[in-house]
Amino acid sequence: MRPRPAHGHRQGRHRPAPPAPVSATPLGQIAREHDAWRRAQPGKPPRRALRDYWKAEDARHGPRADYLLWRHWMCPDSPPERPHEPLELASKAIRAREPAQALPVLMLIAGWLLQEGADVPAPVAEKLRALLKEGTSRLSGTLSGGDAAAKLAGWLAEAALSFPPETLCAKAEEIFKKMDPAWRPGRDPLLPMADWQPVTSRVLTRWMVAALHTLPLDAPWAQSLWRLQRSQRPQGALIRPLEWDLLMQAAAAARQAGSLATATRLTALAVHLLPERAPQAQRQRAAVAAWFLAERGIAAPQPLAVSLDELPYPGDPPGTEPGQEATRLFRDEADAFQNHLRAEVETDADWQTLKAGGIPLHHPMAALAWVGRRAQAYWMKKQTDLLRAAARLALRYGALGTLARIRAEMPESPTAILDLARALRECQRSMPVLRDGAEWRRITTCLRAAWARLESEAALTADEEALFLMHETLLDQQATLHACLPETLRALSAEHATNPRAPSALVRALDEVPKLMRCLEHQRAVELWSIAAELRARPDSADLAWISVVSSGPTDAQRTRASWMVQTAAGRRTGSLKLRAVEDRAALMQSMAAAAGELCPAGLQRVRLACDLDLPAWPGDALVSHIPSWEAAFREMRAQG
Repeated sequence: MRPRPAHGHRQGRHRPAPPAPVSATPLGQIAREHDAWRRAQPGKPPRRALRDYWKAEDARHGPRADYLLWRHWMCPDSPPERPHEPLELASKAIRAREPAQALPVLMLIAGWLLQEGADVPAPVAEKLRALLKEGTSRLSGTLSGGDAAAKLAGWLAEAALSFPPETLCAKAEEIFKKMDPAWRPGRDPLLPMADWQPVTSRVLTRWMVAALHTLPLDAPWAQSLWRLQRSQRPQGALIRPLEWDLLMQAAAAARQAGSLATATRLTALAVHLLPERAPQAQRQRAAVAAWFLAERGIAAPQPLAVSLDELPYPGDPPGTEPGQEATRLFRDEADAFQNHLRAEVETDADWQTLKAGGIPLHHPMAALAWVGRRAQAYWMKKQTDLLRAAARLALRYGALGTLARIRAEMPESPTAILDLARALRECQRSMPVLRDGAEWRRITTCLRAAWARLESEAALTADEEALFLMHETLLDQQATLHACLPETLRALSAEHATNPRAPSALVRALDEVPKLMRCLEHQRAVELWSIAAELRARPDSADLAWISVVSSGPTDAQRTRASWMVQTAAGRRTGSLKLRAVEDRAALMQSMAAAAGELCPAGLQRVRLACDLDLPAWPGDALVSHIPSWEAAFREMRAQG
């Protein structure tokens, strides 16, 4: 029999301490309160303030698994609390009874895997993915409901579980369109935010970027990914390395898809946004991209400027020292377009023609530019098949500088000359800013030389719209392009050339408002029939004649042929004249005056003259006003009413 305890007291049984109370505050509210507290601090809080804050928070919320997991992962600057195993916390939190408690944890685990997955040990990552899979199965009804934020949580979980890219892109598009019905790939997406989400919008954006960055995106989706990352940059801050890489990725995807206008705009924007203290790898990528811009007639910042006339030889074997230097100049390992092109070279007939002609293709686009530079060489002129193949490749890949140099030596046909003129005008209209004046003058000189070397230009002059295209392409494009710019960009474009700061106000405006870049391609081109229709509709145009004169020749000093057009309310005349002597210019003026007089039966009183030649005075009493081009004058006339 047990003895009685001393002093007549019975010994009590051992009972465990009652569990510490836990709060019912939603995890999303805890995260928002923490974010508000951090924003209220004047800077980084001292360790004492952090310790006091987290001590109060731990006492208020207790040993909650979701709270402790969020604190462990999302608050790295908090003082260390009692050691906890993240896997154990995640396992407890994801199995919460209420979906409203498990859903934030599901998003937390998925986002953490997407952002930190590369640094997580493989066994831990596999266990977290197993928990994520279990959680998506338990919450399938909630994730498939109508709430966009819940759908986004499910999408992040599927991205962390490596679902097929096609499925992820389709579901992401569904989420973005639910937030904005007008959204489509290429635009800046909006992310849904809800009170239960355990992170801020900036963290959620980082997770979305991390997930989308792993997918093989097409050109429009790559632009949306860049815009999503762009939304994280504070006002006035320099571009971050990740955002710059995404911008270059979008440019390469557009170039690979054949969207040369978009590729030109995005590449020019990336090169002009590159900070002076950018990493060397990014500076090397920008230097390679500058060659593409040079082919398109776009100016690069002075430290990155290149000239196709000073192109180093790209054919040295990569194993040699000159070959390694060429690789640094022309090869970008991160450029998806270059990687695609290297595979295409092996099967394309035109590239193989260049290879059979003795052109090394270690760097295909640089080799193509080398053909253009050497097109005037005697040995190259003899290889007509090689030059024809190079011209087709240059037109296909938008290498307009190279194409112009080839056409200057081998015009081939009026159709080929018109193809070059159309490509030039389309490039200018899609990107009328950041133009390289020196390269443009070189390209137009080549176009004039090609036009003058045509054996017969009857096919060109017979089509008046084609002739108008040639005239407008060769006349004063600086004024013409300035006239077609939106009002918001005109002043900024004028300041860009004189502003030494980088990036300029123009570049910053295009970067901050991508709609300005999209509206450039929607500017309607002025065509010949529209000018004629406008003159017929204006009663005060009966005594007015529009005259355009364009010269052609192998060099600026040797203009051997002149083409002219006269347009009035009553009709149109065209003609051409060879310029062998100074007297021929007077004959040219007499021919145009006679045509204008015939087309103005009531009497010619006014002349609008667009000309790139020094001509004698007008033979008559008509008032002559000089205009840069018909398109520039037409836009001014329409603006005045």
